[in-house]
Amino acid sequence: MVCVIGGGVGTASAYPIARAFTEIGTKVISIIGARSANLLLLENEMRNVSHELVITTDDGTKGIKGFVSEALKNLVEHGYKFDVVYAIGPTVMMRSVAETTRPFGLKTIVSLNPIMVDGMGMCGACRVTVNGVTKFACVDGPEFDAHKVDFKELMERQRGYLAEEKMSLQLLEERRCSCGH
Repeated sequence: MVCVIGGGVGTASAYPIARAFTEIGTKVISIIGARSANLLLLENEMRNVSHELVITTDDGTKGIKGFVSEALKNLVEHGYKFDVVYAIGPTVMMRSVAETTRPFGLKTIVSLNPIMVDGMGMCGACRVTVNGVTKFACVDGPEFDAHKVDFKELMERQRGYLAEEKMSLQLLEERRCSCGH
């Protein structure tokens, strides 16, 4: 039995994983979450490829109020025996899932999505430390053993581009306003 977790837009990447496991006859329990109900993605699609679907929202507007990691912990504490947990979503969510599964000894795979500039590992923007070794998400991943990822370093690196991301968003919004869309 596997647990496939999608947080926010990570659900779009979680969906084909859940579908593939279901197609080969594996029992799939999926958990999807978002900040609020209007931000949930692919709910019906995930339901169709899962034996069970648990929904969480940070604000409680749909499903369980709380985080996907809390829903996962509840399932494990109620006797669900997962062979592997896949988690795809915001880095902070994947870190939380890793810390939730660690005490239970559950194999956990995360799909990292740091900024990837060239897709060949040359630029180094997507580098991440895994088990003390520098890896590049674009060529060595994007899937890694969650218990070996240095999430603290990864999150610090991702914050390094905040100014550029804010400027890019501001320029986009200004263009939208000037063209009336």
